[in-house]
Amino acid sequence: MKKRDAIIIGSGISALTCALLLAKRGKSVTVLEQYKKPGGYLHCFSRFGERFDTGAHYVGAMDPGHPFHTLLSYLGVYGEEEFVALDPSGFDEFHFPEFTVQMPKGYPEAVARLSELFPHEHAAIAEFFTLVRQAVQFFPTYEFNDSMQELPMQHIFETSLATVVRRLTSNPRLQCTLFAYCGLHGVQPDDVAFGFHALVVDSLVRSPYGLKNGGDALTQKFVRQLEALGGEVLLGHKVVQLEIRDQHIKRVVTEAGAEFESEWVISAIHPKATFALCDDVKVFSPLFARRLEALKESVGLFGISALTTDTSLNPLRNYYFFESSDPQRFLLAGEADATPGVVFLSSARRVPSENRIQPINLHSPAPHTWFSQWRESAYAKRSEEYKSLKLSLAENVFARVEQYRPGFREQVTRFATSTPLTNLHFNGSAEGSAYGLYHSIQNTGPRAIGPRTKVLNLLLTGQNCLFPGLLGAAIAGLRTSGHIVGIKPVLGELKELGANA
Repeated sequence: MKKRDAIIIGSGISALTCALLLAKRGKSVTVLEQYKKPGGYLHCFSRFGERFDTGAHYVGAMDPGHPFHTLLSYLGVYGEEEFVALDPSGFDEFHFPEFTVQMPKGYPEAVARLSELFPHEHAAIAEFFTLVRQAVQFFPTYEFNDSMQELPMQHIFETSLATVVRRLTSNPRLQCTLFAYCGLHGVQPDDVAFGFHALVVDSLVRSPYGLKNGGDALTQKFVRQLEALGGEVLLGHKVVQLEIRDQHIKRVVTEAGAEFESEWVISAIHPKATFALCDDVKVFSPLFARRLEALKESVGLFGISALTTDTSLNPLRNYYFFESSDPQRFLLAGEADATPGVVFLSSARRVPSENRIQPINLHSPAPHTWFSQWRESAYAKRSEEYKSLKLSLAENVFARVEQYRPGFREQVTRFATSTPLTNLHFNGSAEGSAYGLYHSIQNTGPRAIGPRTKVLNLLLTGQNCLFPGLLGAAIAGLRTSGHIVGIKPVLGELKELGANA
């Protein structure tokens, strides 16, 4: 049995980032993926002859010199042909019953646009974006700074987004606007740390992009680069056991009986699933086990992959449709038989086309409890009652969009649906949650489940031990690999690369 320097479980962007960073430092790396292709939430799938993305709907911080562009370039996987800049005049369009906001690229532009809508709130708007820019400076693996200032970091992780915004303004409509991006991480404004939310806002306002050829194309670049550095990705290798002796993983065992040994094991799958693989749970304290079991999951999503003849939809823009402009309720999931509180719509084909049939993605919050009675049933073989519920939910989603775009439903020619059970089947997230653990103040920053574990050669990575989203997961991979090869030299190289872009 050949011993590797690192075995990585899972092949999402966090796992692949980890793998490449280690391989660049001369480590031998094997990635084990249970599915038939790599990528995790980068996966694409085909419906009605069109490509749809599972989770890679858009990304931020992608201009030259910005964090995600710099990290992908450093890894050797950035290609201009893979990305397309979203509409700088309004890459996101927020629809509320009384008003609409088109969010432009750039901080001065965002302040000016919101000040036009809320002329008496200019000072509050300017201060909010100033605080966002200040907050992200304290994230060393985002700004690639190898010095940390503990007090500011602690403050931005212990203060909620809602606390900051309510201190700046009492205008409920402006509050809703500043809370709107909570839909991208699934945490309510009162629960999410301002610093965490600031990363999402900063990355998008600075430079929003779509994936021109889908997440699969980016995944293949990762895999080819890893193989060029001597690493490997083994598909159809579902890990079923981690054999632990003397607080170390001695052997990784797959469902087919393959066995692997390595100096380090990095798990990019859900922490609950990771610890369930360990054959000796006594290494973890009862207190830790209880904490892990009690961790709340983020909300699930109901998804629709559809074809529409509505050519007025801008493929370089995303659309958010909210039920209410009440900041206490506009992000709530509601009930299964009601029109959802918020619907997100994006184009599945970012490159403008003369084809009158446009592929689009629609998503709305959907708690797993709506579908829990079918959890043990087989994928693609579930009951007519389950199928009927999905059709009903789809019509509710269409109705919310129809509120703002009359005639939308009749322009949808074909559609397919997905639920948290779909996500559970393909990605293994507990409860089929879209963003993994609920990233509240209690689960982020110093209180987060970090990379290190009581098993001395087992590290964690992925959205669950840092932040959700492609950028957040990739940064988690950077952070985890730093525990093996040293983070400061890598941050120094990234900083220099970004400065010279």
